[in-house]
Parts: sequence; structure tokens; C-alpha cells
Amino acid sequence: MVNLVALYQQRLNLKSATFSRIDHDDAMVAVVYRITLANGKQLILKICSRTGDYLREAYFLRHFSEKVPVPRIIQLMPPEKGIDGAIVMECLSGELLKTSDFTDKLAYEIGSQLARIHLNRVAGGYGDLTKPNALSHDPRIHFTEKFEEGLNECSNHLPPTLLKQCQSYYETHLDLFSYVDGPCMIHRDFRPGNLIVDKGKLRGIIDWSSGRASFAEEDFCSLEHGEWPNHPNSKKSFLHGYASIRPVPNYGNIMPLLRISKSIATIGFTVKRGTWENSSSHIYQLNRQFLETFFA
Repeated sequence: MVNLVALYQQRLNLKSATFSRIDHDDAMVAVVYRITLANGKQLILKICSRTGDYLREAYFLRHFSEKVPVPRIIQLMPPEKGIDGAIVMECLSGELLKTSDFTDKLAYEIGSQLARIHLNRVAGGYGDLTKPNALSHDPRIHFTEKFEEGLNECSNHLPPTLLKQCQSYYETHLDLFSYVDGPCMIHRDFRPGNLIVDKGKLRGIIDWSSGRASFAEEDFCSLEHGEWPNHPNSKKSFLHGYASIRPVPNYGNIMPLLRISKSIATIGFTVKRGTWENSSSHIYQLNRQFLETFFA
């Protein structure tokens, strides 16, 4: 790991800076460091192990600069053969949203910022915005691709009966895609672990590596999937904040399908990474329990 730090210190011309790794329970893909410059100023370095993650992170940070609270890009280091791409960005004041920080006022503000993200409509269709020629006007294409990818990752892990139930539910609810709210820009991992707050205010929305052109309902999944603090009236305040900017999508009918897909993807990822029994065991168990209870 020392060699990794030395590599990026040299490539980014930050030899005199000190790097300290930031670890948290939800960090499963990127490697993140806090950089302290000689003058005491702090920055964030995000190293993306997948080229697509790097491209999407850079794309959305640029696009939403001055539109919603996101970190400002300081320096980009595109990926090279054998070297992961990296982004140096400003270090926002505050910490990741915790239950103790949650208030109805803050929930309202967060909801309004999500709505501002969804105001960014995409005429070209659904898909990865870093690949505009691959966009499609059929919202099922990317969703199906990711859903089947998750099923394949779980194929030798989850019971065949459970996998068949997930597949059958998807196939019998395809008509729901005819009514989705899109295409628009979405974060696709909009949850407390990606929100920085300070003194009761939202200071930043981070981790845009999953962002894409999709339908707005996807960004409500974590709200319904039990990933937000169970605070009095928080959901109501969140939705009121959203509605102050644009109408709240009628996501009730499609939410079970989104939650199934999210659970399959999460379980599959932890199995693929070999973390389902250790560092990711808690999130693995929550998602497996959801699937088993849903089809019980």
C-alpha cells in the first residue's frame, strides 16, 4: 500500500503531502485517501479500480458543479495500463450523515436536492452517459442487464428456488417500465453513506460512480429499503422537500422490483468480492433476509 501511495504522490505532484486512508463500512469498490498538504489544506483522493467508475464520477461532478452540492474537482488522473484512474477533489467540511444528525429540516433539504438532480432530463435515452452512442429509449435494457448480472453472480450461492422466484417476479412485472419517470440523471446510490452534513446542513453529495440516465424511481429505493435513519417524520419531510421542486414519482408499484434487484446486486457483489462472510456480512444478511421474507 505504501507503493500505491508513492505512485499517486508522484503522478499528482503531491510528494510533500501526507496521505491517510479513509475506511468505512460501506466502502466496497474505490480506495479513498485524505490528503494533507504542507500548508495544512486537505483534499480527497479517490482511486477508481474500474475505468467506468472513474469516467462516471468525473462526468457527474463536472455536470453538477454549481447545481447541487458536490465536491469540486481539483485534478484528474485518467487511467493508464496497469494504473487505476484517480480524482483529486475538495475536502468538504462535515461528516457522513449519521442517525444523530438527522432532523426533519435536513430531510426536507436532502429531498429537495434529489429533486434538483432529477430535473436534469436526458433526451438521448437511458444508459451510461459517458457512452452517449449506447443510450436507448427502452428503460428495460440496462435494468435487465444489471439484474441478470446479479442473478449470475448469485447462481452458485443462493438457492435455485429463490433465484427462480426473483426471475419470475421480474418477468411478470415488465409492464411497470412503461410508466417510469425518465429518462433523467440519477445518482443510483442516494443514501446517508454518500451524503456529507455539517451543522445541520447538507454540504455534499458524493460517490457518483453509479450515476447514469435512468428513471427517478431508482433513487427512492434506498429510502424504502431501510437504509435511512428511522427518524420521526423523516420520510414525510424528505418527500415534502422533493415535492417542493418537482412532483414525487408514483413509485409504489415498481418499488418491490427495485428492491429485489438491489438485493440481488448487493448479494452478488459481496459474493464476487468474497466479503459476504466478513466485512460485508451485515449488508449481505440484510439483503438476503429481504429476499427470503419477500418470497416466503
